[in-house]
Amino acid sequence: LGMSRTQPLGVRQGPRAYTPTVPPATAGGLPPPDPGDRGAGMIQALGVSLTPFDPGDPGRLCRGRERWVEGFPIDPVPALSRLVVSGATFTDDTARDARRGLPFSGHSVGAVLDVLFPGQPVVAFCEQGEPGDLPDGACLVEIHEQPRYGGRRIDRCARWRIVLPDPAAVDGLLASFVPDGFVPGAEAPGPALEEAIFVLTGHGDRLASPVRRYQASALPDVLAQVPWVALLHADKHGPALALYSSAPLPGATGALERLAARSGLLAVPFSIPPMLARWDRALYEMRLAWPPGRGDFPVPPGDDRMPGREVRREVAEE
Repeated sequence: LGMSRTQPLGVRQGPRAYTPTVPPATAGGLPPPDPGDRGAGMIQALGVSLTPFDPGDPGRLCRGRERWVEGFPIDPVPALSRLVVSGATFTDDTARDARRGLPFSGHSVGAVLDVLFPGQPVVAFCEQGEPGDLPDGACLVEIHEQPRYGGRRIDRCARWRIVLPDPAAVDGLLASFVPDGFVPGAEAPGPALEEAIFVLTGHGDRLASPVRRYQASALPDVLAQVPWVALLHADKHGPALALYSSAPLPGATGALERLAARSGLLAVPFSIPPMLARWDRALYEMRLAWPPGRGDFPVPPGDDRMPGREVRREVAEE
């Protein structure tokens, strides 16, 4: 590469990566300890959903934080599968004080990928990195001009790829950079995969509000080259990990449940992706289905009524 990690003169400072709303990551890819996140009485949970996915009609992402890039028509539309893993900390089953995002489960992206695909090296890809600040060992594909705000501003951005051999390398990268996603592989993508990744990420804008990073209609072309692709979607306070594949990943939910059990976490199933769902509703449904033989439900009950709700109801009745 031969490029300095110092911003060169004459290059406008562009966005290195999507900026999460969680505190800055530590070397393990997790936010630093915070008494409000993991204080006494706080429950840590891992939220998991496995659902069909229609790339022609992808639906919503996290409200107010992320949207899909408007896609192109697909005919025929293939049926894909989406596995989403997020986390949360909260004090009771109302989840009013929940901090949401995979880091709040206490597990990192690297740990989750390693549980799902043990020993599998991955390639991280980034479309809008900073030309003067590349990860060590990254392969610079191209420095390009990225339009912002409908073309009112142009930034110079770096398109890079990097091979990550193990979970520590994944989390080490995420400590300073946030790539767009990961695909399985031990070497840089070939031309066909490179083109598919560009279509997936090349029309996004990380400075938009809500952020737009991915074009769902490009996912079938990516999955024609690799068995799965992992993307980082926005949850309320941090990222969620979403894995797209042509068919449901075998044994994935069981592997994640075992990971949660080993870590003393509560594994919470979701019928829709956690970044779209309400944790209080998922906990309520889980409480109803809790087997009596397992003892008490591990999440204490909270006040069923939100503060002020009964006042608003009385006013409405008058």
